[in-house]
Amino acid sequence: MLVGLDFDNTIACYDKAISALAEELPNLPSDLPRTKLALRDFLRRTNRESEWTAFQGALYGPGMAYAQPFEQALESLQELKDSGHSLCIVSHRSLRPYAGPAYDLHAAARGWAEKWLSSAGLIEDRAVFFHETREQKIAAIDALHCKVFLDDLPEVIEDAAFPGSCKAVLFDPEDSHAESNHLRVSSWAEFPQILARLS
Repeated sequence: MLVGLDFDNTIACYDKAISALAEELPNLPSDLPRTKLALRDFLRRTNRESEWTAFQGALYGPGMAYAQPFEQALESLQELKDSGHSLCIVSHRSLRPYAGPAYDLHAAARGWAEKWLSSAGLIEDRAVFFHETREQKIAAIDALHCKVFLDDLPEVIEDAAFPGSCKAVLFDPEDSHAESNHLRVSSWAEFPQILARLS
């Protein structure tokens, strides 16, 4: 089967990147957790929304250097390949940040994918697709004829345009969507088992 994969917060984990970049933000309380939600809420609460917007640009630009694959992601991708599945990435992110320096966010993501995935023979460069909108992403999933798609955003797989011929699997490492009716995995180690049942 052709297995489609989201990129941000599905393959690429930003915990270490967020922690590293947070140290560059001035006047953060020492007891504030260095997590995305905690930083966002604090900056918004203290009228520093523009800093939060710029932070996101840095995170998905040069901050990619700190991002790591989710635990067991590389091993599970290898397992899928060994089982005969084809793999592609279909993701959406803006090309440039909404604030701050005009980083090429697609180039940053492609560089990360090449370092961690292409160089390891897991996903070929030509099978990595970045789009600027969710609508473009969903259209690409349809056009590629993905049979399964793994994504961390319920709003993607619940979109009315999401192809009915593609089986959606929700990646939910924080167990934030326990009430979801979708197939759901909380770790990468579970994903090959799900695919084995769908094959």
